[in-house]
Amino acid sequence: MHWLKPLYPEVRKILSDSVPDYWPELRNVLGKLFEEPIIPEAMLPLASCKAVNGNPKDAVHVSAALLAMGMSVRIFDDLFDQDKSGELWEQVGPERTWNYAAVIHNLSFGIINRAPLHYDIRQKINQCIIDSFFCLAAGQDRDISGVTKTIEEYWQTIEMKSGNIYATACEAGAIAGTENDELIHACGVFGHHLGLTIQIFNDMESIWLPRGITDLKKGKITLPLLYGLTKDHSEKDELKSLVSSNQIASHSERIKEILDNIDTKTFLVWAALKEREQALEAISICPDSEGRKALESFITGMFGDIDSLLSKTEAGEIVGA
Repeated sequence: MHWLKPLYPEVRKILSDSVPDYWPELRNVLGKLFEEPIIPEAMLPLASCKAVNGNPKDAVHVSAALLAMGMSVRIFDDLFDQDKSGELWEQVGPERTWNYAAVIHNLSFGIINRAPLHYDIRQKINQCIIDSFFCLAAGQDRDISGVTKTIEEYWQTIEMKSGNIYATACEAGAIAGTENDELIHACGVFGHHLGLTIQIFNDMESIWLPRGITDLKKGKITLPLLYGLTKDHSEKDELKSLVSSNQIASHSERIKEILDNIDTKTFLVWAALKEREQALEAISICPDSEGRKALESFITGMFGDIDSLLSKTEAGEIVGA
């Protein structure tokens, strides 16, 4: 992927140039976006553009815009959760944090408007981002209001959040590279399943490798817990009782023990592998092999040696055990 790395300084420069000189504090907040190595997600619009036979340089503004959007979403998430020390909300207070998150989101549209692309393409990309943020916000509202209590509700919520934002990154990059709607859609489908894969791993890490307060200690119902509530096992009634009586947070260690007993992590890895399978199938029609391989390596690299660990396990054995 020799073609990819030289584009990153261009992405950083576009981001840097988008910050007004009169607001150095905003530049400090965005500091991580100017650092090397650049955030891995920066490659998604570039690789998608190349995968559809476009020139990846045409997607550098898309990459910069979506990095800004991603930063805005992360700041809003941290402001809502307030479960990690040292984050922006703790440094400058919730009011300034909200202000920063809002203006960083607005940077996305300014960056696209300055992209050296045909007006119609810029409009199409901006509309894609606008639609994405509406869907993302609706998913976040579902999450905040606590309506996600079943498997079906869970998938709808994460599709609107994680699946949607990664689909947008790939779809917008593809729009910069082609007018072929089938190829644009294929990249969006890839991003959708990539986002779901990432969310599954995030749900797993938030219980077994948390950076802050675990989802269980926050009383959140995510895929690991939903798996425990739907799978047949000897401790299912106890688990249901703890959830129905709103005792998730107070009995988080016991719930984690139950999830370990039914090998929940193995199920989660299997579910993530199924999402990866659908992601790879979607971009099989993309004509440029180098761009396609870059996307493939992004999602495959997330799994490390997990494939070999599960090579002898059939899907039916995991879900039906």
